[in-house]
Amino acid sequence: MFHCPTVSFDKWAQVPLKEQYRNSHFVFGKPLLIIANKYNTEWKQAPVNFFSISMLDKVLARFGEKYQIVYNRPGPDCIVMDNSEILELQEAAFIRKYYPDVILAEDLYQANEGLVNNYNHFQLMLYANCDRFLSVHGGTATLASYFGGKNIILSKQGYEHRYNEFHTVFSALSGAEIYHAKNDAEVHELLDQHY
Repeated sequence: MFHCPTVSFDKWAQVPLKEQYRNSHFVFGKPLLIIANKYNTEWKQAPVNFFSISMLDKVLARFGEKYQIVYNRPGPDCIVMDNSEILELQEAAFIRKYYPDVILAEDLYQANEGLVNNYNHFQLMLYANCDRFLSVHGGTATLASYFGGKNIILSKQGYEHRYNEFHTVFSALSGAEIYHAKNDAEVHELLDQHY
């Protein structure tokens, strides 16, 4: 993706991923909230844009009653590697211990491998049934923005800021309501307002 100050939508058409992949399989007793996280090197440096365990703790404690939360941070065995190294955050063990009602996406994928072609197909089916996303800068925010509804994106830095892409390109992907938070405090403010 090239970042530029102006974007023309003259020949733009949204890809109807939600309509194509909506299904009756990934349906839960409560509305779905997908938390799409990452913890990897960024720009050949330490992680910048991610939800820490303390941040996850606050969100899970606050929204676990209202939503069926699915936490998605694919490991290197689930996705194609790019120029970033995936690092270990140790949040899966924390979530399993303290928030057993939260579903880890990798566990859900393994339980449904016969239903899907691969992890990307699984994500498309899962995301198509969701209207509330909490994601972080990069591919996690991009994918979540393809499925309408609302997406709160934590992005502390990146070229997307310079060109206001969260309110131009990202919202154009599906018509989703995109909310950009530059720090954890702003994430909580946006959660208060919209979720």
